[in-house]
Amino acid sequence: MTIGAGVSRWTMLHLSSAVVAFIVAQVLLTWAYADPIEGLSSPETLICVHIITVGWLSLLMLGALYQFIPVITNSKLFSQRLPIFGYGAILMGLFGMVVGFLAFGGNDLLSLICLPIGGGLVFIGLIIGAFNIALTLWRARPFPMQAFFVAEGLGFLLLTGMAGLTFTLALSLKAPPQFLTQFLQHGLIAHVSAGLVGWFTLTAMGVSYRLLSMFMLAPEDANQTTYAALILTPVGLLFVIAEATFWGDTVLGNKLGLIGAGVAALGLALYLADIAHLYRVRKRRHLELNSLATVAALACLALTILGTTVAVVTGTQGKFAGALAYLFIFGWLSGLGLSQLYKIVPFMTWLEVFGKRLGNGPVPRVQDLVFESRARGWFVLYFGSVVAATLSIAALAKTTFAIASYVELVATVLIGLELWQSRHPDPKMIPKPLGAPRSVPAAKS
Repeated sequence: MTIGAGVSRWTMLHLSSAVVAFIVAQVLLTWAYADPIEGLSSPETLICVHIITVGWLSLLMLGALYQFIPVITNSKLFSQRLPIFGYGAILMGLFGMVVGFLAFGGNDLLSLICLPIGGGLVFIGLIIGAFNIALTLWRARPFPMQAFFVAEGLGFLLLTGMAGLTFTLALSLKAPPQFLTQFLQHGLIAHVSAGLVGWFTLTAMGVSYRLLSMFMLAPEDANQTTYAALILTPVGLLFVIAEATFWGDTVLGNKLGLIGAGVAALGLALYLADIAHLYRVRKRRHLELNSLATVAALACLALTILGTTVAVVTGTQGKFAGALAYLFIFGWLSGLGLSQLYKIVPFMTWLEVFGKRLGNGPVPRVQDLVFESRARGWFVLYFGSVVAATLSIAALAKTTFAIASYVELVATVLIGLELWQSRHPDPKMIPKPLGAPRSVPAAKS
């Protein structure tokens, strides 16, 4: 990120709200309000899932894109006003969806009203964000390879939102039409795949190509594996979505689904090979904590791909679907989000607070705003607890899962406190000597 890129007006609002939503979701898991071991279709679990996917991951992605799309394309965001309208619609819609899920089995009228209205508001908010980002990309064409991944992610965002709206109608109507009933039976895979792999993962791939190259001083040139990942991942995903939507549980559909899943997995594997190459050829030999934590997130993605492959081959995908989904969401997507926030938040804070002092005297480094030796332990605690929770779900061990989810919550809160501290530095801070450890701020008497 360059100094001239400036800071997006609404990015920090999106990022801070996203972290709060993530903590709220983990509190629900810790209190056993939502139980991924019992099943993913209960109203309580649906509430938790949508707080994570809409409140945490979607706000995180949009907030990051508002800042980094102008950097990637060397242009300005199309509108600095639209993000607040999208943000408001998403929050109001998420609240409506939560109320609608709570009304299941108790107040049919409330569920009928709140679910489609809430889902519609969320979709409107996401469309506003996608529209703003898409127009920024369009005006900056031709744009670099990383932006193509983001453009694909925006396309799958629209598919995810449309599938979600279809679900809200099917769930809220007492006598839904036959096509809604059929989609309710077979469309869950399409909705989940479009969201987790299409919207979140493709976007994360594009952003991570740029961020990791920038933070590790690695070459940004795309190679053949990058192009292959760009093509294979969405094409395979479209096969999976088409199979779930149009063919359902048929011989042809199952074959198409397996082929699509294999093609998408190959694309993700090539992405992992690309990122491994970036780590090998980087010029910055000393890895900062955000880059080290990203390795753990990438390892979770690799384990998810490997575990899914083994489950499909052995016919146990139904048994381990919950565990693999947990590892994918909390290890890969959330782990990557937390690791990059640990760099993004102090970097943006540095731009706002100290960037204008360049040329007028000594200024602190971005690393002076964080305490890596302390935060490293919180990331180890986080990823360790995610792995433990994943194994607990696979083994149906509720007590172990409860302990692991509690540790995970504690680790997330501690990482959040590190982000808060880096966001509120002393504006008169001076640079520390190179190699000097950062001291803990003294308490004011």
